[in-house]
Parts: sequence; C-alpha cells; structure tokens
Amino acid sequence: MEPCPGDQPPPIPGIDSAELLERVGDDLDLFWEVLGEFSDSYRDTPAQLAVALEQDPAAARQLAHTLKGVLGNLAAADLFAACTALHEAIREDHPERYPSLIATLAQGIPALCDAIAWARTGADQGDPAPGPAADPAWRRERYAALRLALEGHRARDCKSLAEELAATELPSAERPFFDELHGLIRAYRFKEAQTLLERHLNG
Repeated sequence: MEPCPGDQPPPIPGIDSAELLERVGDDLDLFWEVLGEFSDSYRDTPAQLAVALEQDPAAARQLAHTLKGVLGNLAAADLFAACTALHEAIREDHPERYPSLIATLAQGIPALCDAIAWARTGADQGDPAPGPAADPAWRRERYAALRLALEGHRARDCKSLAEELAATELPSAERPFFDELHGLIRAYRFKEAQTLLERHLNG
C-alpha cells in the first residue's frame, strides 16, 4: 500500500529527509525522535568544540569525531563534510583551518535545529478543536504524567499526553503556557519542555 502524504516527512533544509526516513525503517515517530534528540543534544556543540580546541585538542578531536558520526547518520551532507574536514584538521594539526570550519558549524547546526523545529510544527495537521473544560484534578494528574514522560524522553507518551490536554478547554490564563509547552513537545525539545513544565508546576 502506498503511504499517504501525512506518512512522509516534509523537506528539511540541511538533511536528506527521505534517506533518513529509510535509515530508521520508515518509522516516522522514530524519524522525529532522532531529530529531536539531535536538537536537544548538539545545538551547542560548535561552541563546545571552539573551547576544546583552545584547551584540550584531544577532547576536541573526539567531540568532532562524535559529531561527524551523528551528522552522517542524519544524512546532513554539508555539515557532515564540514565536520569531517574539521576532524581531519585537528588530527593533522592544521589550526589555521579551524576558524572557518567552526564558523560553518556554528551557523549551520543551530539553523538545522531551528529547521527541524519548524518542520515538526508544520507536520502536525492542526490542533483538535477544544473539548469540554478539564477538571483541575485531572489536569494535575496529566501534567504529572507528562513530567515523568519528559524525564524519560518517551516521545510517544509525551505527544499523547499533550494531545489529551490540547483537546480540552484549558483556563485562559493557562493557555499561553500550554501552547508554548505543546510547541516544544511537537519539536521534540524535551529538555526545554521539562524546564517549562517544572517552572509551571512549582510556580
């Protein structure tokens, strides 16, 4: 059976979406989970590399090697090439090459993370219409469950719980918080979502 359009990821500048989807066995949830984990874990890596190059070249070489593998697995060809060149420059002791390569990664990796977030938001087919008002005790129970799911990076549980909450009529004062939380979960930015939810629950 041919997949419907909703079963296919949107184009994401910087990666070959079709190749990545094939690598994860055409599992769209896993596709987004992999990209979300990348956004959570590697947005700041270029800055870490720059510091390591000044303080610990051996650590910089290992970090570049790890990042190169991740970018290769994501089918992010241009960034993979830049990171490969940086890894080789470190290995061959050519510090004059570092600034331009670090600059490429420092610009390209956050841009890719942002593109992933935008693509993930656009992939959703709109929010469900608000349902009946949610009981406060039920909301507290759902938020507590969502906090545990975020801590465990359980992508499907996070999305399911967020959609349950989105399908109810939340108090107007709570809606801006929840819209921000829902957007972070859609983009698989679990660390940021967890911080936001903790702040809300403890506020």
